[in-house]
Amino acid sequence: MVRAYKPMLPLWYVETKLKLSDAYPSGLEWVEDAYYHRVGDMAGKWTTPGDYYLIRMNGDQFHAHRLVYYLRTGVDPGNADILYGPSNKEKDNRKELILHMRPQSKRTRKRQLETVTG
Repeated sequence: MVRAYKPMLPLWYVETKLKLSDAYPSGLEWVEDAYYHRVGDMAGKWTTPGDYYLIRMNGDQFHAHRLVYYLRTGVDPGNADILYGPSNKEKDNRKELILHMRPQSKRTRKRQLETVTG
């Protein structure tokens, strides 16, 4: 099953709202006050089922681990998956996160070739 992730907000914008944090397992904290949080509060709410942190910004929800990866590397993960490292069973975003590009299906590759070759 192929997932389509929502596009990330521009990095400069994310940096005005969030920063990396070693203090919280979500890996993020707020850098501005709002009606529902204060500067220095943990960003993200643990969700089950799913077992990950979600962050609401600009009326959209984002997975915290994707935002942490984005802030650490400056690279938008796009439609790639962000996986927790093998030693990170508790899904702590302060630990290792891995970018995983899924192999394309034969159908997708064929469709892309048809588009490129005309």
